[in-house]
Amino acid sequence: MLCEKCGKKEATFYYKENVNGVEKSYTLCSDCAAEMQKNGVISGTSMGADPFGQLQKLFSEDKLFGSLFNTGLKQPEARETPKCPLCGSTFAVLAKNGKVGCPGCYEVFEAELIPSIRRIHGRSTHTGKTPARFREQNERKQKIAAMEKELKDSIASENYERAAELRDQLRNLRGNDAQ
Repeated sequence: MLCEKCGKKEATFYYKENVNGVEKSYTLCSDCAAEMQKNGVISGTSMGADPFGQLQKLFSEDKLFGSLFNTGLKQPEARETPKCPLCGSTFAVLAKNGKVGCPGCYEVFEAELIPSIRRIHGRSTHTGKTPARFREQNERKQKIAAMEKELKDSIASENYERAAELRDQLRNLRGNDAQ
């Protein structure tokens, strides 16, 4: 879906607001959303405003309450949150919406998404039907994984002859993957 404002870029933000029964909704690209937020057309609460950061700053400044609460400890440096290069989403936005923005998000936020996917689906690997064009590749990956497990078991049980056979077979299979 394209941005409602510019009509050129892919829409990555959906903003909906209901004030006194008057409903406004926008589907925007990240640039237009930032511009509308800056101009005050839409509120900044869902677009990255940091009220807790502002409160922390308020309490840490010596001008206000900082002298009462200042323990002399340094505050940890704020880490820059990663953003998806395709849609500009952060993990906080994904967690809030419950939806992944684009295919790139799966790669950028893989470490954060895997536990949730496992919890929801019981596993993080696809177990359904595979399209024909990927079937051979998936079967080879499964065969390699099974052989690696058998290799580990052979080494653990000190069956080195079988381990050597499996090692050679794995080399051949992996050699085919490189082509």
